[in-house]
Amino acid sequence: MNTLLQNKILAALSRTNEWLESVEQNVPLYMSADIRDAGFKIASIDANLYPAGFNNLDESFHALAAGELKSALARYGVTAGKLLIVSEEHTRNLFYLENVHALCTILRKAGLETEIATQFPLEGESYTNGRLSLTSAKGHTLEINNPGDIVNRLGEFTGIVMNHDSSAGTADWLRAVSIPVLPAWQAGWHTRSKARHFAHYRDLMQDFGKIVGVDPWFFSALDAHITDTDINADAARAQIATKAETLLKEIQAKYDEYQIKEKPFVFLKSDHGTYGMAMLSFDNAAEILDINRKEKNRLFKGKSSVVVKDYLLQEGVPTVIQVPGAAGEAHFAESVLMLANNRFIGKFGRVNEQKDARTSLNSTGMYFKPLSLAECDNPETQVATIITRIAGVALQREIAELVHPGAAQPSLHV
Repeated sequence: MNTLLQNKILAALSRTNEWLESVEQNVPLYMSADIRDAGFKIASIDANLYPAGFNNLDESFHALAAGELKSALARYGVTAGKLLIVSEEHTRNLFYLENVHALCTILRKAGLETEIATQFPLEGESYTNGRLSLTSAKGHTLEINNPGDIVNRLGEFTGIVMNHDSSAGTADWLRAVSIPVLPAWQAGWHTRSKARHFAHYRDLMQDFGKIVGVDPWFFSALDAHITDTDINADAARAQIATKAETLLKEIQAKYDEYQIKEKPFVFLKSDHGTYGMAMLSFDNAAEILDINRKEKNRLFKGKSSVVVKDYLLQEGVPTVIQVPGAAGEAHFAESVLMLANNRFIGKFGRVNEQKDARTSLNSTGMYFKPLSLAECDNPETQVATIITRIAGVALQREIAELVHPGAAQPSLHV
């Protein structure tokens, strides 16, 4: 990234940490953020409250992750006993199962026992004594409990760790539990809004910008929100195109102000979703009017085939990060940082051998590059960690609004 910008951030590190500690309250148990470094700016472009990347953490991070997860659980009164990990139902994704295995391994390092259950029963699977044995990508065996059986044993657990984003809603049994559910089930993608999250994020960046002495735009992406629309309708796409044209002009104005020689572009993405689904990028607002049937279908449904009605238009932040491929060719990448207790527990690269610097890397051609603890001992990771911690506080604010709707939130401003 730009050395001048990096140096300004690091010079204000002490005051930044003091400010962050003053606003960190009921921070999420864990989270991850996708960080885009454009050289001229660096920003979080997505934040995941139920991260599925523990298998991508280098083992050199496991002790650090275990310590911070232990501290995070203690914050919510869970200090010992057995945890129930609530996993996603897409158990045919062997790499996701590897993530669940890695999470259990780290929690065991923290001194906690674990069992696993899906939130909803697995269709078409035969349980034996209420359990199903599955094998992960690296050959680890996982015993998955039927939620219909585990509900009768909830008294055995001191807490529930959610690794399920509830895109299609939350099961009744989970809504009724009396033990801590972390992160809160109320903040799944059935209720979370990217627009809400980034509103909190930009508000926090106003404060951070004052501390560093830099326009907060250098740490955030401009956006626009579209609600209750049907991407298949011509009138809806015309509305989106109008908002996209306005957003592109706003980005161009920033580029002109800071003499940035790039062409603005935007992402159109589901306001409630993850896994890189329901997303397109374009640099001409008129393109949205003429998208083909395949692109409409891609935007119309997200994870779990949930129909998308709300969208976020987000300023595209290009990436300057590249890693060499097997044949020495350059592949574009972005950083994924993971936090527990709003503290850094690891970093890895999301790399794509088929995409360029201006497209989503969370798509076909993607692979992950684990990084060791030693490889992350650098100024770039320090800066990215600050950005991610701010995204963590934005998540904290978003969760508070969903769990306690209507409650007054403390002022964010320094």
